[in-house]
Amino acid sequence: MNERKWFAALVVLCACGRSPYAGFKQVDDETFLRHHVLGEGEAAPSDEDSVLLRVRVARLGEDPGSFLSTERWYLARDLRRGAMAPVLRRIHEGDSMSVIAPQRRWPWKEISLGAVPAAMDTVMLRAEIALIRLRTPAMISAEMSALQRSDPIRFEQQVIARWIAEDGRDWQRWGTSDLFYRMSGAARDTARLHAGDRATVSWAGERLIEGTAFDERPTFSWRFGDSDQVIKGLEVAASLLRPGQEGLFIIPSAMAFGDRGVPGTLEPHSPVLYRVALIDAERTTANH
Repeated sequence: MNERKWFAALVVLCACGRSPYAGFKQVDDETFLRHHVLGEGEAAPSDEDSVLLRVRVARLGEDPGSFLSTERWYLARDLRRGAMAPVLRRIHEGDSMSVIAPQRRWPWKEISLGAVPAAMDTVMLRAEIALIRLRTPAMISAEMSALQRSDPIRFEQQVIARWIAEDGRDWQRWGTSDLFYRMSGAARDTARLHAGDRATVSWAGERLIEGTAFDERPTFSWRFGDSDQVIKGLEVAASLLRPGQEGLFIIPSAMAFGDRGVPGTLEPHSPVLYRVALIDAERTTANH
């Protein structure tokens, strides 16, 4: 048993009887903790670390996970409040523990990524928490760099998925593609663009990862449907918008600048973020 395991065992033994829950240590005014398994991890998560947590929550005396059950990756800093704050100060990779705290003390929105149970503030809940894996920013960067070299398309998909998760807003997916969008504004005309219509748009593009601007057009007009006028992602954006609307569009490289990028400006396989407004649509006679 390493030094950390000896110390943890001593803490648990000394804590017995000091709380209303046998074998649990009181770690703040309303939170009680008990280690079950000690892993080999040597450091508790820092705010910038990503953690794969298994969380099973139940009311006292009920089956684990009957209230909530989840297993996913989190950014440690997103969970560091309420009953999870003392947990993240003590848990290491490979550890599992039980935690008892009233319902109001749990950061439900962060744990469940949006779902918040009905308020029962004084109900005591018991959570079984296991830290399955911990990844530091350096580890993530090394893994992503290796993936970018070996499988650039999968790398790009992961970049987009992580960006959307961290953004926290609702994004719609265009079909089964890797293009995602959000739209706003009142449409002056509810008809969609047809081939041959003359579309006038404005756009501003930036790198998705760094957020630096690289492409801007206050106005640009072309006959919708003509090839090689705009990148595929901008054509899709125009097809989804109606005159008077604008939107944000996450465009994968396959629908943007591909495996060549923009020399000196944008690396190959770079997803981009465009803000696009459909200013006007001049309809052809055939489409009326």
